[in-house]
Amino acid sequence: MRVSPVTLMAACAVAALAGSPARADVRFQIDSPLNLFVDPSWFVWTPNRIAIRGDPESPVHAIVEAQIAPNLFLPQLHIGNLTERSGELVISAVVTPMIRLRVLNEKSSPVIPPSFMPKLTLQVVNLRALSPINRTSFSALAMGVNLVLGHYSNGQAGCLYENQTGSDPDCTPQPGQLPVNERSGSFSTNYLRLELHGRVGLGIDVENRSAWAFLGGMAVEKNSSIGPGGISDDQRRVYGDGHLWARLGAERSWFGHRARLTGSISAPFGESPYQQPTTTAELTVLPRWGAGFGAIVRWVHGQDDYNILFMEPVNLWQFGITFELGPGIRLPAQPPAFTN
Repeated sequence: MRVSPVTLMAACAVAALAGSPARADVRFQIDSPLNLFVDPSWFVWTPNRIAIRGDPESPVHAIVEAQIAPNLFLPQLHIGNLTERSGELVISAVVTPMIRLRVLNEKSSPVIPPSFMPKLTLQVVNLRALSPINRTSFSALAMGVNLVLGHYSNGQAGCLYENQTGSDPDCTPQPGQLPVNERSGSFSTNYLRLELHGRVGLGIDVENRSAWAFLGGMAVEKNSSIGPGGISDDQRRVYGDGHLWARLGAERSWFGHRARLTGSISAPFGESPYQQPTTTAELTVLPRWGAGFGAIVRWVHGQDDYNILFMEPVNLWQFGITFELGPGIRLPAQPPAFTN
């Protein structure tokens, strides 16, 4: 019997978070929510060139690329406490009106169509201590499940393929033929994404705000034609039925400063022709005095992930700034050891 990736990940999520007994300590966090496993904002520059089929100046330099991802938390439900054996369960709903922008160094059309990527994330995180808690050294685990309902489009009305005429969705002939219309083609899909995340903290020193953390995650994303902006049959054929993603990394915190090194890989499935996986390595440094701002260096090799350019190969170095708040995990003023 075949098991789909979505079914397998859902079973893993249930196994990871189930089994905790009912807790009496229930409260809402409004002012400073737990901030784990969500997207950061960033602004980067690359010395490499970007290819756009049909652009007379292609390949061109990108002056700046930006991801603007404000994570708007609704009141967050906390059940239990990190100091209990079963840990603390945190349930969140996060609205993220995310936008991606790319500005090119050319005269004809320096700002290419942006990526509109709004999404709603339903998140469940379990926080639990792995050793008796004190404020100078202990270990802890955070396990999270994100269920994401999102939309991804570029706001264009042109036909997807260069051999088609008309405007989306009334394009002829049907079906169209490659190559993709990268200058003005419509790109749009709705998707459902299931993410599993884990983060292990070792040598956590609350007094000095220092620790080691090792993190990992995986996700499966399924494109959908349901609702306004859903994926068309033409686009599904070349963009794929969805994407798979995995990430590993390590983070060092010392006196409130943070440095993180991560590597990730993503690949579409169900696409034709075949598209190579995309590998990303990223170094992020977030000084305490930056109040959430920091420096980022990223290497990307594989396929361009900027809306209609998904069939273009890229090999990019990116340098810039990022913004992300700390995890926001809090301990009682005098945490006891494990309690029943």
